[in-house]
Amino acid sequence: MKMNLKDHMTKKLITIDKGATIAEAHRLMTNYWIRHLPVMDSKDDYIVGMLSERDLLKAASPIRTFEIHTPIRDVVEAMIAEKISAFLVTKGEEVVGIVTSEDLLVVLDQLLRKDNDSSSWSISEFFTNPGLQRTAYIIGQTGI
Repeated sequence: MKMNLKDHMTKKLITIDKGATIAEAHRLMTNYWIRHLPVMDSKDDYIVGMLSERDLLKAASPIRTFEIHTPIRDVVEAMIAEKISAFLVTKGEEVVGIVTSEDLLVVLDQLLRKDNDSSSWSISEFFTNPGLQRTAYIIGQTGI
């Protein structure tokens, strides 16, 4: 089954202006229950970086994006390799959403529910089943 990023992302983007304070960023993250804020240059209307809950007291992170039709596997591999738990999603030059590790956990849940044997899995199988070991590794690497 081919799964595309466009079907598994958050489309309502909550952003913060690059001149905002740390307190404003914290308030937005708390009020919307989010851990990532794209940082905007509202004057020129473009995204200049990404602020995560982890680096709230640091400078905004560099922008990392994926095109909307990117296979989900590529996004997961990038999250693991780069230790980044959220990417902006673009369609051409336009930012159309954000994909987070939580979004990809929903995909994992959907896949597990489709597997007829998933209801009989036990914790011990995470230590012996290569597919489940990889899943556990991915979850651990995203910082969840």
